[in-house]
Amino acid sequence: MNKIYGIIAIFAFAGLLLPTSAMQVEAESDLDYMLNIAEKAKRYIKHNIDEMENSNTQDWKNRQAVLEIYNKSTYEIDQLSTAIENGDVKSAREHFISSMSKIKQISQMLNQIAENKAQDAALPDHSQIIKRYEMNYQRLQQISDKIGADVDFSEMKGLISLAKQNNEQGESDKAKQTIDQIALKGLEIYKSLQSINEKNKIIRAQALAEKYVDKINVLIVQAKTSGLLDYVKQLENTKTQLVSSNSTSQITKHIRIVITINSDIQEINRNNLQQIDVDQIQLSQKQKITSELSQLETKAKLLHSEAKESNAALYYVEKAITIINDLRNNLDDSERKINSKLQLIDQLLTKAEKIVQEST
Repeated sequence: MNKIYGIIAIFAFAGLLLPTSAMQVEAESDLDYMLNIAEKAKRYIKHNIDEMENSNTQDWKNRQAVLEIYNKSTYEIDQLSTAIENGDVKSAREHFISSMSKIKQISQMLNQIAENKAQDAALPDHSQIIKRYEMNYQRLQQISDKIGADVDFSEMKGLISLAKQNNEQGESDKAKQTIDQIALKGLEIYKSLQSINEKNKIIRAQALAEKYVDKINVLIVQAKTSGLLDYVKQLENTKTQLVSSNSTSQITKHIRIVITINSDIQEINRNNLQQIDVDQIQLSQKQKITSELSQLETKAKLLHSEAKESNAALYYVEKAITIINDLRNNLDDSERKINSKLQLIDQLLTKAEKIVQEST
């Protein structure tokens, strides 16, 4: 039986470790495959639950605990089937993972129950069982301290002392009865601690949600300022849902949405700033070129008045003025082309200036 439990545990665990992207592709291409896996796992688990012993109170408690999780896994598989019928790949994947997680949990519980029974059967007395429950008692106390739970351990502590006394006095039946009471009390405390821990998680998640409401308000202002109206609508909708969320999974989901939107807005703003920098650089370059053209134009006009006696000098000056006017109207040309024209203007004016100087 342990071998079967181990196979199922590995099977369920392997399903949970499938990469997200691979799971998505598989779900989209063949949703029925997931349902087939889940149904087979459910049948294996149900078969082993049916074989569980039910001869005493502890066996009955163990069976009820396992059945409780089994019913939850069955519900998830039913939801998986419904999602597949509706073609909802995302929901199908979520229900599949949830159902396999619960089946894995059952498998581990069955393994633990089987191991405990094997250990109990091999023990000549109850001393080792009492020792194990005493260790469990200590672990429960540690958990209680860690999560700040105000749990009363006095009854369990008293039962452990009584079990030790019964065992030392050779009263095996009384020791067994007390050990069963310890197990029930330990299970009761464990469930209580589990419930308190879940409440603490919700409290922490709600506190985090309140903090993110302030963050959302800041992001809404940023989005409005940047003209990102679609993001404004998404943020306002997310804030409403976040405030009304009453589970850690819902709160976590909406916080992830806020984080994604925040990243998008910051990226858009960075790109806008970079574009502003580029525009400013281009404007600065245009101003520099315009200033240089004005200086060249002034020089050309002076040479034009001095070159009236020389046709060659006048030709070079007028050609330079033509290029100056053309360049002033085409400041968006490439930097290479603009620099080439500026160099040509300078060369033409230099030639004209040389001719004027030689003729005087």
